[in-house]
Amino acid sequence: MAPEVLRGKSFTPAIAHDIQLSLSICRGERPEIIEDTPQCYVTLIKKCWNEGPLKKPSTSEVNGIIKDWIFRPYNNEVSEEIESNIMEFINAPIDHNNLATKFHPKACYTSRLLDFTSKKLNEILENENTSKKLNEILGICKLNIHKLNI
Repeated sequence: MAPEVLRGKSFTPAIAHDIQLSLSICRGERPEIIEDTPQCYVTLIKKCWNEGPLKKPSTSEVNGIIKDWIFRPYNNEVSEEIESNIMEFINAPIDHNNLATKFHPKACYTSRLLDFTSKKLNEILENENTSKKLNEILGICKLNIHKLNI
């Protein structure tokens, strides 16, 4: 669930769930984390945003973390960290006036797979990488020409 929704605010501005969104995600763009979001949740969000697939928590790990925030262990032993995380959520200021929001007609607000392997997406990303490499080579050439006073 989006952090801003948990904070009682409207979620990230409506955008189409299309190739542009896929490109933005592949380029590392992420939404701004809402002010006053509990630090434990910010930490979890950033772990999930990690570019390295092996560094991201699995769904079962995320589920376990969130369960720790919501349910106390049966023996009522709660670590200081979990207690602190629970209290952060309980004491977080919630603005119920901002719950109404507009929907983008091409946005999908249920879970679905975005095709990050589409041919068009791969072509765009490959062209960007080629352009970056060419710019680096041109920069080196300009530097060498400048050094030679040509």
